Amino acid sequence: MEQPEEPRWSIGELASATGVTVRALHHYDSIGLLHASGRTAAGHRRYTEPDLRRLYSIRTLRSLGVPLAEIAPVLDQAD
Repeated sequence: MEQPEEPRWSIGELASATGVTVRALHHYDSIGLLHASGRTAAGHRRYTEPDLRRLYSIRTLRSLGVPLAEIAPVLDQAD
């Protein structure tokens, strides 16, 4: 029995759905905070549901005043 493919979002779709700018998502990637789980053959980022959950965790911690530099260790420890 074949399982349905996991949903994947482009960076623009993820930005639009979450209210985060594409620029912020690029920044999160560059500092190692949020990496796309996959890429297309052309190299475009593809985000999965676990990436989306991580982004919501990042946004929650930021809203509580946690600096970006301290978020990755917190999230990585939780995994």
